[in-house]
Amino acid sequence: MDIPADLLPQAYLWTGLVLCLPLMLAALWSAPWSKIGDSEAQHVFLGTIVARSLLWVMRGGIHQGLNFHLLGMTLMCLMFEWQFALVGASLIVAIASAAGGTAAWPAFALNVMLMAALPILFTRACLYVGQRWLPHNFYLYIFVNAFLVGSLSMLLVGLASAALQHLGGVHPAGTISRDFVQILPLLMFGEGFINGGAMALLVAYRPHWVATFHDAWYLRGK
Repeated sequence: MDIPADLLPQAYLWTGLVLCLPLMLAALWSAPWSKIGDSEAQHVFLGTIVARSLLWVMRGGIHQGLNFHLLGMTLMCLMFEWQFALVGASLIVAIASAAGGTAAWPAFALNVMLMAALPILFTRACLYVGQRWLPHNFYLYIFVNAFLVGSLSMLLVGLASAALQHLGGVHPAGTISRDFVQILPLLMFGEGFINGGAMALLVAYRPHWVATFHDAWYLRGK
């Protein structure tokens, strides 16, 4: 779902940069850096970045720009909170851009906004709503915050990518609908399964790795 730089007008790339810079500065400024001060936390953070990068390598697609791969951004947001998730996702996009050659770098900020910021902020907003309005239940945390929100984040990113390419004159609506949008339900299930399954294992065996999972809310007295 990442978009090569040579497909979109320069105005789109500059808009992505203008939006990305203040968001990254806000993430770096507000991030609780003390939480990754020990070696275990650093290893978990870097290991997750490597694992997500490998996930992005497994991609498919028919037309340039209309490629698809699983994201894993919901898992990163739930594990590290939105600030560290955004920093880590930016490193993943940088790895993908480096693999794509120098021509991919002009679209770096736009792809960060599309494939990282959009699903991460969506996940964080849904988590806030769930924590405020839903019962603090272990199974709701897994099914809603990880599986369902992960699936919806894939749909959101896919539709945003399709809309950008249609408005930018890259592909006609018929091609996007036939070769890309129809595949989104399958990607949504895969995204939900990856995020939900991984989060179920993490909160069962390594709950201290998950910044948004609180034992006092979801386990004690249940």
